[in-house]
Amino acid sequence: MLSILLAVIVALYVGSAEAQALYSYVDAQGIRVLTNIAPVQPVQDLKIQGVPEPTPEVSSEVGTAYRYDPLIEKYASVYQLDPSLVRSVIAAESGFNEKAVSAKGARGLMQLMPATALRLGVQNSFDPAQNIQGGTKHLRNLLDTFNNDIPLSLAAYNAGENLVQRLGRIPDIRETHDYVRLVTQRYQKEKGMTPPIIQPETFAPAVRFMDADGILHLTNIPPIGGSSAN
Repeated sequence: MLSILLAVIVALYVGSAEAQALYSYVDAQGIRVLTNIAPVQPVQDLKIQGVPEPTPEVSSEVGTAYRYDPLIEKYASVYQLDPSLVRSVIAAESGFNEKAVSAKGARGLMQLMPATALRLGVQNSFDPAQNIQGGTKHLRNLLDTFNNDIPLSLAAYNAGENLVQRLGRIPDIRETHDYVRLVTQRYQKEKGMTPPIIQPETFAPAVRFMDADGILHLTNIPPIGGSSAN
């Protein structure tokens, strides 16, 4: 499926005077993205086809978990969590990039939204110790709320606890389902558990659109308002 969609995007790209490179990567939410726009934040499994134009530094390095292990072990113990689960959440949230900022404004290793950080008493979300302490506390609260149901707690971490409480299940949001799958697979791998059978990924059709700055995008991620797509 990935190769088919890439071929479709390549076909759309052919003939454009601006065509230089195509990027395939897994973003911070665990979603596979195919696009002609180079990622700015650190990403996972980055592949480049063609010759990139000069851009800000693009790196597939997502850092190493080992430097944060003492903090993870410390706060996992404080909040009675499995350190492997905390590591799996951090890997999915930020790729162990303590300076990561999402498009929605979530910050740091465990991607705390400003309002959530304030509620948890985190003054600086880019400080690894404060971020991991706040993130583990938040995760502990969610596990308590959802009776230690890990998939529901992870869904709430991603989509918000109010929505998950109201539905009583994982919301029908692709990003949330992908996130829960990514974290649980990594967690099960760390614990040496047999992972569940995961259905192959499906992608939205490739689209081409011009953004508000006049930049041509060719991607499997549809635009969100304010852009003309075809």
